[in-house]
Amino acid sequence: MTDQEREREKKKSRLRSRMLVTGQDDMETGPLQAEDEDGYRGRLIRHRIKKILLIAVPLILIAGCVLYLYYSSQNKVYTEYEVAWTKDLPENEFSTYLEYASGVLKFGRDGASYVNASGDTVWTQAYEMRSPIAAVNGSYAVVADQEGNSIYIFDETGCQGSVNTTLTVTSVTIAGQGMVAAVLEEGDVSYINFFDRTGARLDIEIRLWMGGQGYPVSLALSPSGTQLMMSCIYADAGSMQNNIAFYNFSEVGELLDQRLAGAFPISSTVCPQVAFLSDNRACAFLDNGVAFYTMEELSASEPLLPEQGPSYTFEEEIRSVFYNDSYVGLITEGSGQEYPYTLHVYNASGEVVQEFGFDFDYSQAQFSDYGICFYNQTELCMYGYNGVLRYRGDLGGTLGIVVHLSQSRLLRVGDQTISEVTLR
Repeated sequence: MTDQEREREKKKSRLRSRMLVTGQDDMETGPLQAEDEDGYRGRLIRHRIKKILLIAVPLILIAGCVLYLYYSSQNKVYTEYEVAWTKDLPENEFSTYLEYASGVLKFGRDGASYVNASGDTVWTQAYEMRSPIAAVNGSYAVVADQEGNSIYIFDETGCQGSVNTTLTVTSVTIAGQGMVAAVLEEGDVSYINFFDRTGARLDIEIRLWMGGQGYPVSLALSPSGTQLMMSCIYADAGSMQNNIAFYNFSEVGELLDQRLAGAFPISSTVCPQVAFLSDNRACAFLDNGVAFYTMEELSASEPLLPEQGPSYTFEEEIRSVFYNDSYVGLITEGSGQEYPYTLHVYNASGEVVQEFGFDFDYSQAQFSDYGICFYNQTELCMYGYNGVLRYRGDLGGTLGIVVHLSQSRLLRVGDQTISEVTLR
């Protein structure tokens, strides 16, 4: 073999060795690269899971604590009370109290006053009335002389306006923005006049003749003052009939005949009281039950009539009715011997919320944001909306009216005093 051939063989040998080493390196680095990529993806996934857990776990714990506190508060039972303070109220003969704004409205023959949640008298208005009646709606109140001629309109700052009518006032109601509707009588004719919060008469009047449209038994204004609901009785073929009528005073109401938006006859019973729960929810309390109504939004192109929703009737005698903007309550005589009374609670849409029997001898019943209250002159009985009995006992004084300030804080008014009471 010549030198040239030997040199060629060496080059071939070195080339083969390089190819083997390179192939071996490729075989060794391929799996390592794949392993590194898998490890990176794993670390990335673990990092993301850790971040999610760092955010989710505290949120779950907070939500759990909120639910636990809410559930505990809804089922908390109170067994004692503590009187935080007591203040004297000015003595007035034949005074009546209504829950109003953050405190109470006190009215009688010689004047009205507003006492706030701190027991301070915010304002006092003197007048002379033989038979004062009042209505409240949010921060507005109206006091009128039934069978007299004077009407006073108030907000939380005091008297905003007054009216002296030429005809006799028989009833009044007020909207959430201060508009007042008053029923005035002259012989067999009833006039419903409307006034703004300053007492200025509005250019709206409804005239009812006893022999025609009927006599207004009860009326209510919607919170915005754009709708009126009225229960009327009238004679038909020698018998008394009842009708529920809705009037609309908005711009759309101008398209309706005499602004009458809808009318619903009541058969085999009468309706002594009507109420607006909101601008589009209302109810009629019947002698034997309750009927709910829905007011759809009216449009200029296609005005819609109010619609009747669910209604309920009872064979047992209805003892009391009460409501707020969220719930309607009826108390009937109990059907069994264990409980003399049965409470029926509905939401504003007319759906059944709660029904249960109870044996508390009450004189007043009311809803609050925190539960259902029954009380007489000496004792309070309070239930949650879930039917749990929260408290039953006295509050250390006469109960003329009870106002909820919070779940456990109450205003107790009676015996010419006002007190803040805390349940424990």
